[in-house]
Amino acid sequence: MEPKIYPTIMCVFSSLLLVLSFQVSFACGWSVSPETSRLALFKAQREGFFKLTPFYYSADYYYSTNTVSGVDQELNCLEWKKKLGSSIDPKDIHTILYETDSEQFENAFESKSLIKVFEKNTFIEALLLSKNKAFLNYIVFAKKLEYNSNVDVKWESWGQVGYGSKDHKLADLEDFEKKIKTAKDPFLKQRYAFLILRYSFYAQDKNEVIRLYDTYFAESKNTILEPWALYYKALCIENFPLQNYLLSKVFASCEEKSFAVLQHYNWKLTEETLALAQNDEERSVILAIESFRNPAPDLKTIEEVYKLSPNSINLSFLIGREINKLEDWIFTPLYTNNGSPSVTFQGTNWYEDYAKAKEENLNKDILHLRALEYFLISIREQTSGEQKDYITAAIAQLCFMDDDIELGKKYTDMISDKANASIQMQKNIQLALVSLKQDDLKSEKVQNQLFKYFDSVENLVETDNGLFKNLYSLYRIASADFAKKGDRVTAGLLMMKSDLKSDGEYLGYYNNPYFYSYIGYFDRTATVEDVDRLMELQQKKDKTPFERYICSGTIAPNINYYKDLKGTIAFRNNNLELAYETFSSMPKDFWEKNYSYKDYLNENPFSPKILQKEKERKFDYRFNKTDFIAKLIQLKKLNTAASNLQLAHAYFNVSYLGNSWMMVAYDWTSGESYVDYVYGDNTEIEKTYQKGNYYSLTMAKMYYEKALKMSKNNNEKALASLMIFECNYYGHYANIVSAEEEEKNPFKAGKELTNFYSLYKTTPTFKKYNCPLLMTFIN
Repeated sequence: MEPKIYPTIMCVFSSLLLVLSFQVSFACGWSVSPETSRLALFKAQREGFFKLTPFYYSADYYYSTNTVSGVDQELNCLEWKKKLGSSIDPKDIHTILYETDSEQFENAFESKSLIKVFEKNTFIEALLLSKNKAFLNYIVFAKKLEYNSNVDVKWESWGQVGYGSKDHKLADLEDFEKKIKTAKDPFLKQRYAFLILRYSFYAQDKNEVIRLYDTYFAESKNTILEPWALYYKALCIENFPLQNYLLSKVFASCEEKSFAVLQHYNWKLTEETLALAQNDEERSVILAIESFRNPAPDLKTIEEVYKLSPNSINLSFLIGREINKLEDWIFTPLYTNNGSPSVTFQGTNWYEDYAKAKEENLNKDILHLRALEYFLISIREQTSGEQKDYITAAIAQLCFMDDDIELGKKYTDMISDKANASIQMQKNIQLALVSLKQDDLKSEKVQNQLFKYFDSVENLVETDNGLFKNLYSLYRIASADFAKKGDRVTAGLLMMKSDLKSDGEYLGYYNNPYFYSYIGYFDRTATVEDVDRLMELQQKKDKTPFERYICSGTIAPNINYYKDLKGTIAFRNNNLELAYETFSSMPKDFWEKNYSYKDYLNENPFSPKILQKEKERKFDYRFNKTDFIAKLIQLKKLNTAASNLQLAHAYFNVSYLGNSWMMVAYDWTSGESYVDYVYGDNTEIEKTYQKGNYYSLTMAKMYYEKALKMSKNNNEKALASLMIFECNYYGHYANIVSAEEEEKNPFKAGKELTNFYSLYKTTPTFKKYNCPLLMTFIN
C-alpha cells in the first residue's frame, strides 16, 4: 500500500515574477486516518473475546478485522461427527460443508466419483455407507440449494454445461414440508427445516420463517441451528423491542451472528427491550449490546452489568473498551501531531480555542478515569480467576494513565504468573511503562530489560495483528520518555519504530523506506552532536540487544544520509567551517544521486531568484554543497562590497523564496505551516534557521546592507537598495497571515526604495528592474 503523500512533500510553486507580488501562504502536509493515529495500550483479553472483536473501541464505524469466528461451524461439525460416528475427523466435515463449492460437489456426485475426488475424507466415506444414504441425499440437496442461491456463478468451469443442462438438476423446491416430514431422523428433520427456513427468509416469506422456527426449533436448544434459526425469525418480527430481545438471545448463544446482530439491532429502545428479559443474565447482555457501540463515557452501564453478571465476558470487554476510550482522549492529543482525539463529540470544537478545549476535556477525562479506577478497585476482591487478573491489569493501566506509577506497579505485581498469555503481555507492557518512568534510561541493563519487554509483545504479533496498535503506542510513549531525558537519538529511532507498527496507509510507506524516512525525526529535533552519536551508533559493531533492536529497520544504510543532515544543521547554525568539513567528507556526486537534490538544487545560487523572469531561469547548474560552502567562506574573508553582495544573493536564495532552499530544508512551504502526521507543524523550527533568514531574510538583508554601505558603485548600491526593499517586504509578510493583521501593521517601504527612485534612477539596475507599481510603496 502506497502512502497518499510522502512526508517530505515538495510543495514547489511558480516563482514570484513581480517584485511586489503578495505573500501567498500554503499549508502543506499529509495525514492518515484517525483510527491509524489513535493510541491504545490496553489489549488484555479473556477467552471469549474473539466474537466481540468488531466492537473494540475505534474511530471507524466498527473496528476493522479480517478474521471471523469459526466456533459455530466447529460446533456444527461436531454435531455431524456425533451423529455419524466418532471415527470421522471434524476437519473433513468442515472441508465438505464449508470449503467445497456446490458445483464441485454435485459434479463429483453425478459422476459417482465422490470417493475419488475427496480421497481419504472420512466424512465422505461415512456418507457413502448404505445406512447413511439419507444423510448423503441431504448434503446433495443442501449443495443444490446453495447453487440455486448463487446467481453470480453458474457452472462456469464446466464450459459447455449451462444453466438448465440435463447434467444438472435444480433442487426440488416444490414441496418443502414433504422433505421435512419424510425425514425419519430428527437430526435430518431439523436440518431440512433450517435449510427451508433460511430459503424462506431470503424469499421474504416471513410467516413461514416464524412457523418453521416455532415448530422445529423453539423447544430444541441443543443444536447450533437453533440460534441461527432464531436470528432469521427475529428479523421477521415487526415488533422492534421483541426483535431486539430475540437478537440479544442469539448474541448470547452463538458467535457467528454477533456482528450481524449489532448491525440489525434497534437502538434507543433499551427500556422496552429490558422489559422482555426473563433474568439478570439476559438483562446484562442487552445492556452490553447497547454499550458496544457507544463512543461516549459509559461507566454507568459497566456498573449495571456488574450487578447483573459480575463475572461475564461482556463486562470485561466493556471495561477494556472504556480504557481504550480514555487512551484515545488522553494519549492521542499528547503523543501525536493531530491535536485531538480520534473521536470527538458534537459541540466539542478543538479549533476555536484549542488550549482551553484541551484543558477542559483533559480535566473531565481524568475525573472519569479516576471514577472507573475506583470502581474497579472496589469490585476486584469480589472477582476471581481470569476476571480478577483482567481487572487487576485494567486498574494498573488506569494508574499509569493518571501518572500514579507506584500504585500502577503495585497492581501490575498482583497479576498472577498463571494469567493467560494476553494478560501476561499486558503485564510486560506495564512493566515497560514502570521502567520508562522510574529507571535510569541511560543504563545498559535497563535498556536491555526494556528490549525484553518489547520483544515479548513482538512475539505475539504474528498471532494477533491487533497488537501492532499496542506496539505503535508503546514505542511512541517510550520515544517521548527518552526525549525528555535528552536522548534524541534513541527517541528518534523509537519514533520510527512506532511508525513501523502503525496501521493503515502509513504502514505501506515504512515497508519501503527511503532517504527522508531515515532522517525526518532528526531533521526536526537533532543537534550536530546528536547526529554524531547517531553515526557512531550506525557504525558500532558490538551493539547491545536494545541497540540492535531499535536500529532494526530504522537506521540508515548509508552514513552519508546522516552526514548531509549534520552539514545542513551546521549551515542552519551559520557554522560554515563545520558544514564544509562535513560536506567535504562525502562523495562529490552524492547530491546528484540521492533524494530530490538535482530537481531543486539546479540553479545559480549567486543570482537572486526573485529578480528573474521565468524565461530567464536556467536549471543546468551543477550544485555541490561542498563547493557552495567553500565559496561562502571565501566571500566572507574578502569582505568587499562585491563579495557581500554575492553573499547576500546566496543567503536570499537559501531562504524559502530562493532557488537553493534545499541547502537548509528538506521540505518547502511558502510560510504558513508544514503539517503532517509524522512530525507536525515545522513552522516554529524553520523560523530559527540561520537567525531567521529562512522566512525573514535576516542574513540576506544584513549582507545587502553591508554591500550598500561599503560600495562606491551606484549600480551595486541600486541593486543592494532594491534587494533590501525585497527583504523588508517579504520579511514583513513572513508572519502576517490575515488581512486584519495587515491592517494593524501595514508595510512601510523605507528609504532604500526612495533612494532607488532618486539617487540611482540612472543606473542599469534601475532601468532593468524599475516597475511603476513599485512607486506606490514610497511613502
